[in-house]
This record gives sequence, structure tokens and C-alpha cells, in this order.
Amino acid sequence: MTVTRRKFIAGSLAGVGALGAGSAGLRYVSQAMAQPTRTEQTRYVNSSCNICVSACVFRGQVVNGVIKRLEPEPDFPKSRGMMCARGNAGAATPYDPNRVKSPMIRTGKRGEGKWRKASWDEAYRYIAEKTNRVVAEEGGHRSCIAFASTKGTFQEHYFHQFREVFGSPNAVRHPTLCLSAVIRGFQSVFGTYPAVDVRNSHYLILAGANLAEGIIPPATIDLFKRPIGSRKLIYLDPRFTKTAALADKWLPIKPGSDMAFALAMMNVIIGEGLHDQDFIDKHCVGFAELAEHVRQYTPEWAERETDISAGDIRQIAREFATTPSAVFYHGRRTTWQGDEVQTRRAIAMVNAIVGAFDRPGGLIPALEIPLAPYFYEPAWYTKFRPRLEQGDVTFMSPGDGAWIPWRDRALRSDPYAIRGLFIYKQNVLEMLPDRNKTLELFAKLDIIVCVDPFMSGTAWYSDVVLPESTYLERLDPAVALDEIEPVVIFRQPLIKPLYDTKPCFEIVSELAAYFKDEDGAPLSDYFEGSVESHTKAALADHPGSLDKLREKGFFSTDLKLKFGEYRSGKKTVRTKTGKVELYSEDFARRGLEPLPVYRRPADIGEGKFRFVVGRHAIHTHSSTAAFPDLNWHMKENAVWINPVSARKLGIKTGDTVLMKNRTGGEVKIKALLTEGIRPDCLYYANGFDSLSPDKPLVYGKGASQAAILESHFESISGSALLHETIVEIRRA
Repeated sequence: MTVTRRKFIAGSLAGVGALGAGSAGLRYVSQAMAQPTRTEQTRYVNSSCNICVSACVFRGQVVNGVIKRLEPEPDFPKSRGMMCARGNAGAATPYDPNRVKSPMIRTGKRGEGKWRKASWDEAYRYIAEKTNRVVAEEGGHRSCIAFASTKGTFQEHYFHQFREVFGSPNAVRHPTLCLSAVIRGFQSVFGTYPAVDVRNSHYLILAGANLAEGIIPPATIDLFKRPIGSRKLIYLDPRFTKTAALADKWLPIKPGSDMAFALAMMNVIIGEGLHDQDFIDKHCVGFAELAEHVRQYTPEWAERETDISAGDIRQIAREFATTPSAVFYHGRRTTWQGDEVQTRRAIAMVNAIVGAFDRPGGLIPALEIPLAPYFYEPAWYTKFRPRLEQGDVTFMSPGDGAWIPWRDRALRSDPYAIRGLFIYKQNVLEMLPDRNKTLELFAKLDIIVCVDPFMSGTAWYSDVVLPESTYLERLDPAVALDEIEPVVIFRQPLIKPLYDTKPCFEIVSELAAYFKDEDGAPLSDYFEGSVESHTKAALADHPGSLDKLREKGFFSTDLKLKFGEYRSGKKTVRTKTGKVELYSEDFARRGLEPLPVYRRPADIGEGKFRFVVGRHAIHTHSSTAAFPDLNWHMKENAVWINPVSARKLGIKTGDTVLMKNRTGGEVKIKALLTEGIRPDCLYYANGFDSLSPDKPLVYGKGASQAAILESHFESISGSALLHETIVEIRRA
């Protein structure tokens, strides 16, 4: 068959639209609606999705008290009137027969699967008794209890309110497994993690930012619904993804060499006088030092490092510098290894030297509609210790921590012991590198409490599981999304909570009554009001906004993005100098390199491969692999291996292979031969081989990324380095 590029792109987008807007054919819902009724009562409720952090607003169709389908809210600016298949499939979550229906207390060994149902009061008492005992054994230091959570759940701050009034500094969150290095790198240059004006960009470079399969709807839609020829897309990634298929040029860059590519681009742009001297003179500091620094990084040198030809590097650099509204996208990355913060700084500088800041099609600080802050008075304790990994990371975020060094210290009880872990909606055993290490940590703990609607692998190895109501059954507080088009959204229930479940605010405020502060007052005294009253207080400066939220699920204001305010001096970049910092005095004072210095990644060795991770179109992390209507499209993952490498090893598609890393991790998985990956790399999708039998669609199916990933971290941001895993592979 003959498929032109125009037909291919048009067909792909049509498929995405049809899949996103159409009915999901939800099996659970169909069963729930099987009984015929004389009359149908249909109502629509607007709310926001919780399948990924994008939190798109939708219209939920409820028929006779049962959620039938979720449809896109056409007026919601962030999703551009669309809804993805993952969000649509979320309609089934309340009806999943495998969800946790009441509090559960473990009766056998961890992971054995022996549980008993409990009342909420019984579960709270069990947790408090065990927790208070280990705190007493630790001399009253509550830092021995840690708290883990993930982004995207609007009630997460209630969970950390409980942590703060309880008195523990040990919070470990998702950012150090995601964007912390990217954010720190761009903040050091621009003073903020800016938004990207994809809609108006004419030339984009994406380094591993797999937007066609990712979870950032505005950028995805704005990029791929553009007319052919209205923009040029350069895509760097060891894998041929769906974004690569839609790009003008795919460059299978060698993992770990993104910085070399960026430095060589600056060598060409500055060496040929293509930089924006006027912008640099007025708004940047450290250009002279940068110009001298990049003279050594020629395209010929970079060709040896990146496997991208010097000719391609020169052409891309020239086109980038001379095309109006060009931008090097900052987001999800190709190579999570080595000097990751410095790599992100180099990419930020490529944007800066061509003036791709505060102009259409470039980078711009995001806007946020101001809401009244949620305030509570934390409890004070005389016995207080700093968090475990305080000295291991230069720019430590106290609220996020750094998972890899924190776990290493917890395993060593250095400088003190961690005795318990409270977890909110974070599947620690399925997403943290080196699952064996996490299981080892779990074995050391006296108490593990998991708040989750489902029996994830992490919940399966916990002591108590407290079932939260799903996002379709609860009211969540209003949240301001910082965007180019800022909005405020919230979640409201489509149906009443099924089974004996509760929202997080109720869980933690009720649990708090079973603990006391140093003065003997119950910690429940630190929780006031309700989610509804908190939302009303947050919206005090926006009359009528609560009615808009109830009707549409979101509201916006007259706060609009205005380009040129930084260039004109009306606004100032939030760095110490008030300018874009190409040379960082702050880094120099801390003993860090003030300019990005490239270091070649270590040779992986003969017959070995670098394991890489990345997005794919079907699932979001490990949360959706067990959704029947998504699992149908991908029932099991398979390891991508290049045919050239596979032939040397005698591996064919469908063969079961054994993969081993350098630290004892190993998995068995089926092979998939594809030219869409470099011969020195391997990849498989996340979300499979769950440890929980209550996830039957993914229990023991395929392989878990957590089981093969080695644990490494970057010391500036604390970010996990997810491309530093070296493996061997053979037929099983």
C-alpha cells in the first residue's frame, strides 16, 4: 500500500480523535447497567480527570446513578475539547471488582495475601498502637516514620498536613523520579521552570519529549494538529516513538550525549554570529564566559559523542537560530543519566542565546490564578531531627526529598532508623528502581500503611490498607493550574462513594484523633473545616467562581499571557542577578561547575546494553495497565531489541529472554525485534509484572521496570538516573 506523509499524519490524528471522544465500551459499567429500567434518568456532571497529572476537565454522563461514559468538556482550554482513551477508560474505576472495598489488616506474612476486613476505627487504632510504640522506642522522635506520595491527587496536601502535624521531616515524593533535574536546570538559568508556547512555535527540538504518547495535552494537540509545513520538528531519542514517526527528522542519539549536542549547537550559533546579541546584552549575564567555553565543543567532536553527523548538527543549529519562534523543548528527556542538571542548563542556554524567551513560540513563565492559600498551624516538637538524606543533595526540596539516597540511608539506618512508612497513592514497589532494595526496606519496617483505592503491589506488601474513594466519588478542593492559559479546576463526585471507602481528608483527619502532640492535644485539633469550606475560602477573591466550578468544572479569569513584559523591564527574571544567567555564580559558590562541562558516559562493555525508559501511548505509569479497556490493547509488555543485536544472540520475536543487570536484578520477558531502537539499547513499557494477585490482568505478566532498573541518582537535584542501568540479555 502507498501512504503519503500527509495521509499518515491525518489518519493518525483521526484515530486519536475517534478513540478519545468515543464510548469506551466499559465492561464493568455494562455489567452494572444490565438490568432494564422503565425510564432512564440521565444527568451530566463536570469534573476533572485523575488518570494523569494533566487533570483534564470532562463531562460525566450518569444514567440511573451509574457512570456510563466520560466526554470531553469542549470549553476547557487545556485539553482543547478532547479526551484521551486513558481518561475515558477511567469511567470504570468505581466498578472495578478488584478495588479495595473496606479497610484491610494483614494477618499473615507480608506479601502472603492473608487479610481481614476491619472497621475504620479498628484500623485507626491498629495503626496508632504500632506507630506510637515504635516512636516511643525511638525516644519520642517521630522522624522514624516516613511519608510517601505522588503528584496529581488534589488531596495530597492533606496527607502532608498530617505528616507535618505528626512531626516527621521525611517526605519522599514523585518529582525525583520525574522532572526535578529538568526543573532545577532551567531554574538556574531563567529563575523559573517556564512554559513552552508550542502553539506559535515554527521550529521545535524535542529531546526524548515523546509528546505524541505523553500526558501533556495542550502541547501534544497544538503540535500535531498544525498544518503540514507550518512547523519543523527535530526529535532526539534512542527509540523510534510515535513522536519520531511524526517528526521531520529523527536522530537516534547515543544515550547520555544530549549535553554534547546542545554544546555543539551553541558552538555553531555563537561561532557564526547567529546569536541574538541585543537580547543577550540587555537580559543575560555570563555570555563572554559561555562563548569561550563552547569553542572546544565543535560539531565534529559532538559527532563522535552523539552518533549524529556534524552536518546535521550544523544544519539544525543554523535553522534553529534563523527560524522565527524556534524553541528547544525542556520537558521529558531522552537520557536520564550523568550530569542531568547540567544537561538541562545547556538546553536552557541554547534557547537563551537566540532570544527564545518572552517571545511567541518560545519560553515564557507560566501564569497562575491566585487562590487564597490553605493555612494550618503545624504542631511543634522539641525532639526533632533533619531528614535522612539532607547532606546528599545540593538543592534539596524538603517537601519532595530524594528517593534513591533516602532509601539507601534508610536501609543503613543512617543517621537514624526509619521504622514506618505511610504511603498515599504511590506504588513504591512498582516505580522505584531496584525493587529488591525496596522489598529489603519494607522488611525492616515495623508498620506500613497504604492509602489507595486499589490493591497495588505496594498495598499488597503493607500492613494496613485504607481504601480511598475514587476521584469519581469524592469532592476535591479547587486547584490553580499554572499554564500559558491559566485555569482553576476541581473535582466533584459523579456518584456517591461505593463500598466502605473515604476521601483522603476524612481518612487523615480521623486518623489524627488517635495521635497527640507534646501537650497532649489530639492531632485532629489541627484539622478544621471540610473540603467544601476550604474550597470556598480559596475562592474568596473570585465571586461566583464556585458556581462556575460546579457547572463547568473549571473557571478562568482575565489573566492572560503577555509577551514582552520581561524584555521591556516590566517584569524581572527571578534569579539573583535579575537576568538570564548563562554563567552561574551560585553554582560556583557551591563548588559546582558554573558552565556545563561534558563528560563522556562510561563504556557499557562488549555484549551489554543500556536499558532505557520512556512513555508509550497505552498506559500511564503503572496505574492503568490493569484497566480492561486499555489492557486489551497491550496485555503484556515485550523488550524492544534491534534485529542486528538480536541476530548475534540468536533471539527472535516471541522468544522468552532473560535480562540481568549489574546489581542482581533480573527479569524474564518476551522479545520484540524492531529497528525502532538503537542496537546498544533495550526498552520495555512500564506497568506490568505487578506483585499483587488482586491485579490479575498484570500479575506475573511481562516484566516490571522496577525489577531491572539499577538505583543511581544525580547529586544536584536528587533525581533518579533511570538510564544508568546496564544489562545483559540472552534466550531463556
